[in-house]
Amino acid sequence: MGKSLDALASYFRPQVDSFVADCLAAGLPLTIEDTDRDQATQAADIAAGRSWTTHSKHLPQPPEMRSEAIDCVPMALLSVKQWGWYGTIETSDPRWLQMGEIGEKNGMEWGGRWPNNPPHSRSDPGHFQFKPPDNSETVQEVSAEG
Repeated sequence: MGKSLDALASYFRPQVDSFVADCLAAGLPLTIEDTDRDQATQAADIAAGRSWTTHSKHLPQPPEMRSEAIDCVPMALLSVKQWGWYGTIETSDPRWLQMGEIGEKNGMEWGGRWPNNPPHSRSDPGHFQFKPPDNSETVQEVSAEG
């Protein structure tokens, strides 16, 4: 499990950099908990109940074979039990929603909006991942353009 933003795909990194800066400007500094994983780490996370998919965007993704996901936490919540997340947006610390909305404004998919449907999915408020552009360009085309 890595924490380096250098492990992110080149087409995703600008979104993450903007997101982190926007959170800081909003008075919501973050800590990055995870960027990239290998297959063995992902399998261990599934076995431990920390993940539920073998298709995590933290795993190397084509075309660059780099991560398309980050996990982060508002620094102010690090000392709070369960980091202030209690299963839904409505019952949790409002900084999760604030962070999620900032991520969405930067074009990322926010795991806090995922349905709570174990074992298939669950809300994951610290998770953000690359969302392909709505204009149906592929990642390869976006990456090739620069």
